[in-house]
Amino acid sequence: MRRALLCVAAAALLAAAPTAFAQKALTPIKVTQAVASFSFLPTYYARAAGFYTAEGLEVQQIATRGGGPDLVALMSGDVQFNIGAGTYQIGAIRQGRKIKLVYNYYNRNLIQIVLSKKVQERLGVSPKAPLKQRLAALKGLKLGMTRPGALTDFQWRHLMREGGLGPKDAQIVAIGGGAALLAALEREQIDAYAISPPIDLIGISRGVGVMWVNNASGDDPSMDPFMFQSVVTTEEYAKAHPEIVRGFVRATKRAVDEIVTKDPADVFKVVREDFKKVKPDIAIAAIKEVVPAFNRKGDVTLEMAENVMKMTGVKDVTAKQLLDIYTPEYQ
Repeated sequence: MRRALLCVAAAALLAAAPTAFAQKALTPIKVTQAVASFSFLPTYYARAAGFYTAEGLEVQQIATRGGGPDLVALMSGDVQFNIGAGTYQIGAIRQGRKIKLVYNYYNRNLIQIVLSKKVQERLGVSPKAPLKQRLAALKGLKLGMTRPGALTDFQWRHLMREGGLGPKDAQIVAIGGGAALLAALEREQIDAYAISPPIDLIGISRGVGVMWVNNASGDDPSMDPFMFQSVVTTEEYAKAHPEIVRGFVRATKRAVDEIVTKDPADVFKVVREDFKKVKPDIAIAAIKEVVPAFNRKGDVTLEMAENVMKMTGVKDVTAKQLLDIYTPEYQ
């Protein structure tokens, strides 16, 4: 009888406190990114769908309103991962910082260029004109980007060169994140902005902008393919926590695989809480916009690294050095 009562008591204890016996505490993970946009869709999706939780991770995404500070946070040890373009990783290489690029989920540049509709009508250049003609039309305009040294900054300088313009032929101004850029265009404080989806489509849907350079569709072949969004960590962290790195990559890759195969409307349902200020039709259109840019392999190639170097114009770091930070061992 005593033995039976002890068994009953033990069973009751297990039922009353399952977390103490069956569940393992989640490992808190912080990941930085430049802005809140669909260029980081796989990370939003993996977090909202519970893919990171399934790997034992509790992930917090932190947007820094422009690239640069997001990677600095990784270097200082404040976060475990950064997701960003190769343009930022060049700075870490130059400083001798040991970083590892463990997964790349976009291999096409998603920085879109939206021109003021009023300016376009004044210029008389069609949004369907040859790319070089559209870029030459930027002369004398005020071009909005997030912050100096960010990918949006490099994007403008590259496009000006492609259009045959010098550095003083247009004014590039730092405005801030996507919402600030959109507001500046609406108030006619800038003539165009560079940003990733869905902010490009919001400006167009409101009738204040027209698509000028659609990088998501490969409008600029000189930058296709490209190291657009890569998961980066420090070499020290990867060596100390290889299973956490593999778990983060597995969950993110799982998200990519689902996004490219699911209906965009169903994808949006998963991430809607993170983008509740975006109208569903715009969000769904933005998801359709980014899907062709996904890199199902998750790899980085020399051509991608070369295009990054071409965009930045940096001479003291080589494409081979940039490629060398990539490793497939955590995929």
